[in-house]
Amino acid sequence: MSLLLSQIASDDILHEAYRWLCNARKKSHHNNGVWHLRFHWNEIKPQIQTDLLNGTYRFSPCKSYKINGEGIGVWNAQDALVLKAMAIVLTKHLSPNLSKDCYHLSGRGGAKGCVMQIKNEVEHYKYVCRSDVDSYYASINHKILLKQLSTLISESTVLALIKRMLERLDDVNGELFTVVIGLNKGNPLSPLLGGVYLKVMDDRIGSYCQRHDLKYYRFMDDWLILCKTRNQLRTVVRLMNQILEEVKQKKHPFKTYIGRIKEEGFDFLGYRIGNKIINGLTLAWKTWANHQAKLKQLYEQNVSKERIAEYVKRWSIWVRSGVEIDLKAVIEGLSKAHLVDGLYGEWV
Repeated sequence: MSLLLSQIASDDILHEAYRWLCNARKKSHHNNGVWHLRFHWNEIKPQIQTDLLNGTYRFSPCKSYKINGEGIGVWNAQDALVLKAMAIVLTKHLSPNLSKDCYHLSGRGGAKGCVMQIKNEVEHYKYVCRSDVDSYYASINHKILLKQLSTLISESTVLALIKRMLERLDDVNGELFTVVIGLNKGNPLSPLLGGVYLKVMDDRIGSYCQRHDLKYYRFMDDWLILCKTRNQLRTVVRLMNQILEEVKQKKHPFKTYIGRIKEEGFDFLGYRIGNKIINGLTLAWKTWANHQAKLKQLYEQNVSKERIAEYVKRWSIWVRSGVEIDLKAVIEGLSKAHLVDGLYGEWV
């Protein structure tokens, strides 16, 4: 009997996944399958457990959408529940084997914790390598991922279940397509599997950085390395390129910076980090531009001033949560550069 599969199919884990699903889809349309699942849960749950334990569970086609140019997958309610149960169990099983430098994993500090760590360390370094993968989820190679997972998961039944999930059918406007590469966003397992896929980078670059007192940080497919010398920078770049070639990935052409840390700092995870800026931390230009674009959209939709103010309030709370940033000073600096509406200060 597979221990991990027994855990996935257990009453406790399925109920935890069930509660997550009910909360995540509580505002769904009345035709959404979540309501059928909730109404018939006592009959459906035993069948899910039987199929999982017998190795006969099959995933239905996943509805695929394009939102802002990115592929988003929406699994039916039952499959989403099973994927969440798998994510709960496999996260506990795999996390101890994944690098402490992976900040996207639960309990590692998240994006804000990563930004604060970099802010506190950056003054000790002169060079930076910052990059990410071009179309990361969409370009993950299934064979490579399954081979990586086989070194971390010994139970063939669980690997077979993951393989069936990877080799899914995508429903695009009613037409079915067989998926041979990539993960879709919207899958509860994607963050964990995405973390596993670049474990080789964590191991090799992380080991090099530890030996030479350098700093390495990764948040999913975004990573950053702080170096003291140009030779160290060349070495980590060579390692990075070798590893990306091994896992059949490519650096994003517009999000890579390799070189000396400039006075104006560098952008990472929505913030600009450096020694010469306000308290070492301010907003990345893209973060501010995206915020302004949203405000413009609200104005064009003739949204009330009260709703706009509520949006700005929520955004400012998000910007400040988990980091030490003087948002007032940032806004004042942008005002002097004529990049902020005069009314903005009233809302912040």
